[in-house]
Amino acid sequence: MTAMKVFRPAAWRSATALLVAGGFLAGCAARPEMTGLPPSPNSRLYAYLIAHGMARGAVMTRQIGPDGLTRLVTLDKAAQQATLNALKLQSSSANRQADQALSNLLADLPQKPPHMTSHPSEQTQKNRLP
Repeated sequence: MTAMKVFRPAAWRSATALLVAGGFLAGCAARPEMTGLPPSPNSRLYAYLIAHGMARGAVMTRQIGPDGLTRLVTLDKAAQQATLNALKLQSSSANRQADQALSNLLADLPQKPPHMTSHPSEQTQKNRLP
């Protein structure tokens, strides 16, 4: 009977160790749905405001002439509407449409910086509105 008592705790220990190891491995294999912080619902609005500012800067520095202005205004208006729609609906399809509209607006902007004059204060004076 003593042999039986010795066997039971050893069996329980090995079963417990197996259960703990299995639980640990299952916990390592499970992946959380999302890591980090969830995106802000207003992040697309912030992205639109930045892209709109970039477009305004390109017009003010004359990187976009009158011929490209109509296309830029059309893309900006589409991005604005898609962004407002995404804010209102908060759906994945509206978010994708807003992302695409913002990408189209950014793709239309010139990629190279404006030519700087010899002195930075001269450039600042050029950019001021009359």
